[in-house]
Amino acid sequence: MILERAKREPFKVQGVVIGIVVDNKDPDGHYRVKVKFPWVLESDAKYTDAKDDEDFRTTWCRIATFMAGKDRGAFWLPEVDDEVLIAFEHGDVRRPFMIGALWNGVDTPIHANQEQNGKNWFRSIRSRSGHMLQFVDKKDDKTERIVLQTLVQPKDEEKDPKQRDGHWIALDQSGSVDQIEIYDHTQEHYILIDTKSKKITIECKTGDMLIKAEKTITMECKDLVVKASSTIKQESGSSTETKAGSTMDIKSSSTMTLKGSTINLN
Repeated sequence: MILERAKREPFKVQGVVIGIVVDNKDPDGHYRVKVKFPWVLESDAKYTDAKDDEDFRTTWCRIATFMAGKDRGAFWLPEVDDEVLIAFEHGDVRRPFMIGALWNGVDTPIHANQEQNGKNWFRSIRSRSGHMLQFVDKKDDKTERIVLQTLVQPKDEEKDPKQRDGHWIALDQSGSVDQIEIYDHTQEHYILIDTKSKKITIECKTGDMLIKAEKTITMECKDLVVKASSTIKQESGSSTETKAGSTMDIKSSSTMTLKGSTINLN
């Protein structure tokens, strides 16, 4: 009986099978997972007469991804309890690899195409915490944009970015809109690049704004307007120079004070 078992071929599984991830902490750091097959009994895989008291678990499965190489690639490690699709090299159950992940009745997708009348408006990548990259192709209502946003809550995936939580960046070419937007989650601090109006807006509605450089900050434009509702201060550690190619007007509605060890008026 023992010799007969030793001569048996390795347990074979043809085609692909569905499994459940049970471990994603690869001790060798090779980005692999272990999977269980609830429909396979332990004794069937091991050729033993032991009691079938647990689901069969694979060895560490390599993950097929659309790019992989030394210090590069696409890193999308499945979570424990995710449903995945497994294939076996030459059908050998000892050499599994994961080729994809599956939604099911419990783990449902974030978009429902039937609610979009089959028009497939949204394509998204969303992490466990809700960080999401979304492509919106709603030509019917002229909403066409790419959005990168943090902490998008479940069921909010199809809302406008301004109606969702989280910081966001949007590349928006919806109808007459042609702009790039960067907002924090309060929507009180933002950068807006509006191509149609040829305007860039940087606004901090609360708090301060700091522009700092180790060396030189240069601003070049046709006209420069600086306004402050309270105070404007200029200070330099060495010298300050102001030049005008034509006229210069300095006005004060109240007192003007000029101080210096020497003041030269020419």
